Amino acid sequence: MSQLKLIDLIDRDMLEEIQEGFADVTGMAALVLNENGQLITKGSNMTDFCMKYTRRSSIGCQRCERSNNEGSKRTQRSGRSAAYFCHCGLMDFSAPIIVNGEFLGSFVGGQVLTEEPDEEKYRRLAREFSINEDEYIAALRKVKVVPAIDVEKAAKFLHTIARSISELAYANYTAKLRTGTAAGGFEVKAAARPGSVMSANVRAANEVLDKFTELAAIAEKCSAEVKSTNETVKVIKDIAMNTRILGFNASIEASKAKESGKGFGVIAQEVRSLADTSKSSADKIEAKMKSIAEYARQMEENAAAAQKLAKEGINEMELLSAKLDSMNLK
Repeated sequence: MSQLKLIDLIDRDMLEEIQEGFADVTGMAALVLNENGQLITKGSNMTDFCMKYTRRSSIGCQRCERSNNEGSKRTQRSGRSAAYFCHCGLMDFSAPIIVNGEFLGSFVGGQVLTEEPDEEKYRRLAREFSINEDEYIAALRKVKVVPAIDVEKAAKFLHTIARSISELAYANYTAKLRTGTAAGGFEVKAAARPGSVMSANVRAANEVLDKFTELAAIAEKCSAEVKSTNETVKVIKDIAMNTRILGFNASIEASKAKESGKGFGVIAQEVRSLADTSKSSADKIEAKMKSIAEYARQMEENAAAAQKLAKEGINEMELLSAKLDSMNLK
């Protein structure tokens, strides 16, 4: 088994097609490394900050390779996914590709920031790497800043894909054993169907999509209730206005009656005061309802956007699952 390489089990084009799918779904960079932390594939969605500037510096390139190697060793030692910061402070994460207990490489994603960068720090790096400072900072500003929770989700997705790649590689290896084209030997374990993990991931994503659909329906109902409440507030304001007019007219009549109308004048003033209070309360309710309506609108828009992203992600995963299954049939 140790004589085999990942590239012997899955060709480079297929690996690049899989990593391209991950990059499209997450918007992050992706690449595959061999067991020594060296590039197997041409990276997908790589940043100019890394490829056009940092790696073109001899010092920067050496440090990038060292970061890749350290990340690869970390996943090899633990046999689990690992997240880490590269020498430039960008977040990367990797998942091991393991076939029958043998570490053959890692699937790496990332090249993102988790917070706004300290540009002065990167100006110092630019001087150290002999890179034009302004161009380096311009490239830095194009690097995506991604919340840590979204990085964690992408890392879990990448781990799922790495497991599917491992299954596919194992299935191909057992096929080579059957045809006598594989080098080395080891006890063959029952191979899971390639793409089965991905199919489970699709089912989970569909469940998430259902929840977003429910959320969108709730937001729509909320918006309808807000509109209904606004109509009620308008009725209250109209009543308050009519009551105030009534109180004002009563005050005029009381003033005409002079001494005998004083008691009625006091009541008329209280009616006007009550009308003013009702109108003030209605105005406050209306302002609050406008705020609630805006929040409901934003929730509805965000739910719709989340639905769209979930559907796109599911489509990508289904395509990837189909490709993994088709590879197993060849």
